[in-house]
Amino acid sequence: MVDRSKEFYTKVDKYGGWQQVAAERIHSLFLDVVKPVEMGFVPAKRGYWARHVDADIFQVIKIDALKGGAYGLSYGLSLSYVPYPYAPKLRWHRTLKSVSLDLREQPQVHLVHTAHPATDKELCVASTLLGERCFHEELESGWAICSPRISDWFDTTRSFTGILEKCDEHLARCESGIRYLPGARLVRAFTYAKMGRLSEAKTELETFLDEYNEGIEAKTNLYAALYRVGSNDTNLVRE
Repeated sequence: MVDRSKEFYTKVDKYGGWQQVAAERIHSLFLDVVKPVEMGFVPAKRGYWARHVDADIFQVIKIDALKGGAYGLSYGLSLSYVPYPYAPKLRWHRTLKSVSLDLREQPQVHLVHTAHPATDKELCVASTLLGERCFHEELESGWAICSPRISDWFDTTRSFTGILEKCDEHLARCESGIRYLPGARLVRAFTYAKMGRLSEAKTELETFLDEYNEGIEAKTNLYAALYRVGSNDTNLVRE
């Protein structure tokens, strides 16, 4: 069994003790390692980089602040036809400045079925407590492991069919912890609607509303939105 405490203090000694990375440097170091601009991503808002696929799809990479002075990554899709929030009023996000993560993934989701506990490197998690060299090296090592999977995921999600595929994979996993909204179930419902598959869309929306025990306001708004998307109504609210 690995002695995590001993392993941690060995790392402290390696990097010369406690040295908090300045907040304004974290994003610069992230850019230096991940190089989102070289992949066609542009800054959208603080911590978000987005790549425009078509009128309906932005692919997004986000840097996440985690517990214990650590940072990690999220990646996913911002979709013009998925409303969020949906109560008390519907909001649609169709512009670069308003991108969100409607369908969100994180590197650790690929490791839920592995036989061994995942390391921080495999999770693409980097500490800000031991100075810039530690943060840069840990992020670089994690990105080298995770980036091929993330690239493949983005290649798949350039079409509605690919989005449905990733929603199916996401929903098939048994996950605990935080459930992000709007999430794969609602994305699948509205993607079906966008494809004109309204019967399947309604079934998915009903399941979503039951799973999250949503109130009458959310139900009314989401059903109205689903039919608007299904009828290809382009007069959606813009942020």
